[in-house]
Amino acid sequence: MFERVLIIANPGSGKGLAETYANKLEELLREVYHSHTQVRLTEKAGDAKQWAQEASDEGYSTVICLGGDGTVNETAHGLMLASHSVEFGFIPMGTVNDLARAIGYDLHPLKAIEQFKTMSLEKMDIAQVNDQYFINVLAIGSVPESVMNTSSQDKNFWGPLAYVKDAMGAFFDGKGYDLIISTAEGTQVELKTSLLLVGLTNSVAGFETMIPQANYADGQVHLIAVKGNTPVDAVIAAGQLAIQVPSKPNLISLSSRAFSIENRQTNEKVVTNIDGDPGPSLPIKITVHPQAINVLVPQVSKDIS
Repeated sequence: MFERVLIIANPGSGKGLAETYANKLEELLREVYHSHTQVRLTEKAGDAKQWAQEASDEGYSTVICLGGDGTVNETAHGLMLASHSVEFGFIPMGTVNDLARAIGYDLHPLKAIEQFKTMSLEKMDIAQVNDQYFINVLAIGSVPESVMNTSSQDKNFWGPLAYVKDAMGAFFDGKGYDLIISTAEGTQVELKTSLLLVGLTNSVAGFETMIPQANYADGQVHLIAVKGNTPVDAVIAAGQLAIQVPSKPNLISLSSRAFSIENRQTNEKVVTNIDGDPGPSLPIKITVHPQAINVLVPQVSKDIS
């Protein structure tokens, strides 16, 4: 591991300190592993994806990105398109950092950098929705629609509270969607919902018990959705998740290797949110690519300083 490392940093992440942290990571890799490294700073959307895709042809053994869930998503997407396998790691510098929570990266960048002294290599699933990839979660509903518009400035200043602030109005608007959900195994469900989530790991929107049975290498995608579209429906469903009751009558929960989701109101456009960024509109097909990427996983628990 770490023979030739491409470090990709989003300079807008981590309150503008991504480049500083990238340089610290570079110093550690050179000191501990005698790595040959290069740091590149993204300037526009798509840079991380392109550089990750080209890394294998350029002779890199490892790609490590620094940024939020969007940057991590882009980098993983590029590695899925690469001509051959490259090791993948990241320093979480976003507002939520779901994949970091699931894998065990420390959420403080300096501590996450230190974790690179003791890494193991494991396999990680990647999900595909139509022609796009995601690593954390796909969301449908007025709340995800609202948080897609949360500004970077607000996220840097308020942290997760920025999402709460922007989501409050959407939470109480009572907007719902009439959906048809089909699994690869033949199950079909018709559902009116205000919020639907499809995740790859146990961590969704920072809640690490949202889909407790999910694992980043289990070969499944996991769907949960609120039954109904009123604020009361959402509050009751949230309560059932929070206290982990065995029976959750206000929620639907499904796991499969693939889902198809369509809108029964064909004249209505329904957009998705994938890893915090805009995704394709319905209808969509979601499939999992089992253990598609070699991911660097800290050997020491994130709870140990």
